[in-house]
Amino acid sequence: MVEWLGLRNRGAPLIEPDVMIHSQSSTPVGPLWENQSRIDPRHVQMGHFVARLDKPWEDSPFMMQGVLVDNEDTKLWLVRHCAWVVIDLERSLNKAPPTSHARITPGGRQPSDRDAITHPVNILRRARVDRKTMKAALRGYIALDKQARRLIKAFAEGGQLDVHTARSVVKELSSAMEHNLAAMVWLTRIKQQDNYTAEHCINVAILAMGLAHALEWKQPDIELAGVAGLLHDLGKMKLDTSILNKVEQLTPEEFEHLKSHALVGYELLSEDPDVSENITQAVRDHHERPDGHGYPHGKHGAEISPLSSLVAIVDAYDAITSHRVYDAARSHHEALGILWQQRGKQFDKDMVEVFIQFMGWVTPGTLVRLSNNQLAIVVQAKPGQRLLPVVRLLDPSNDGYALGETCDLSTRLTPEGDMQLRIAQVLPDGAEGVDMVRMSADYIAR
Repeated sequence: MVEWLGLRNRGAPLIEPDVMIHSQSSTPVGPLWENQSRIDPRHVQMGHFVARLDKPWEDSPFMMQGVLVDNEDTKLWLVRHCAWVVIDLERSLNKAPPTSHARITPGGRQPSDRDAITHPVNILRRARVDRKTMKAALRGYIALDKQARRLIKAFAEGGQLDVHTARSVVKELSSAMEHNLAAMVWLTRIKQQDNYTAEHCINVAILAMGLAHALEWKQPDIELAGVAGLLHDLGKMKLDTSILNKVEQLTPEEFEHLKSHALVGYELLSEDPDVSENITQAVRDHHERPDGHGYPHGKHGAEISPLSSLVAIVDAYDAITSHRVYDAARSHHEALGILWQQRGKQFDKDMVEVFIQFMGWVTPGTLVRLSNNQLAIVVQAKPGQRLLPVVRLLDPSNDGYALGETCDLSTRLTPEGDMQLRIAQVLPDGAEGVDMVRMSADYIAR
């Protein structure tokens, strides 16, 4: 939300200054989070470089912080003594990606591993946006927008909240998650500053359901995640709008007022019998931090519910990638980089790693600049080919851009097999004047 980047109050321990500055490089080298994965030691391969253990390095037989797995004895020690390790592919001799990842359930259990290609965490790598899924997703998005606006108005005016109807819309979207998620994630790229509050609540609801699906939560828990995402910021409707919209740095008193939205939302929603305790708890605690520096109660680690931790991550991601009155939108890569830097401190580290794997190097709807300087929007991300997804080219027109031809970049290779056309830069949503509302409508029309 508005305080995520630590720009509203410089003294607040939210996100450290060293992770607030990220350049938009055109170099197609993967960022730090793209090269590291937290996995079960059984899935470590010969040639992988282990950059982190689940215990202090001084408790291991290795001489430095990091070890190249080049023999069976090293791997055997890791398997016997570690619940998890982090491998760094950039520093590995063997560049093959791992086939497992950390997962957290609402009860905190770690499910058994499954095949990486078919696992729910990779649903966005398997899914492709087409006219049919876009139409279905757009219907659901419009219905959710209608409910978000009603809730916001009722909350602001002290009217009757219709949470029951909102839950029904979320349930319908959740049931179609497997088929329409790629198009739904595309629609979260719609960012209009004059409708930020409603769009943010909608986007957090969609991304919360997507992450819950990736975490293998049961269907009722996925629906709870969607409702919690939709309701998480309603408390801000009771705050002073001049403080919410203030461009300059907030005073300590203003910042405390801003932070009160979590408890305000919790208290008001707690009076509604249609809102479960799990949801009200997530509304109250979505700004709590594992390191204890969050609010409103400064909870630590396991004191924070999985649902609260999940909402915190997707709330931050959507806020960082959105244009606010005091800060420009950051790119998908910058947002994931900030989450990665803050895992274990501001955000649950396991969920951050799953979220990054779920979202991938690019997602459907990501605006990119190609190596020939042409703009395009990602339609489908391909496993193992992060620079070469399927895209829709953007053709300049008199009033902006229009969707052009579909291009599978993996087929645009030279006779020698080199990349002829690739992604050169991942851009923030809405950059270069690209209107994602129009792009979504064009997708259905063309």
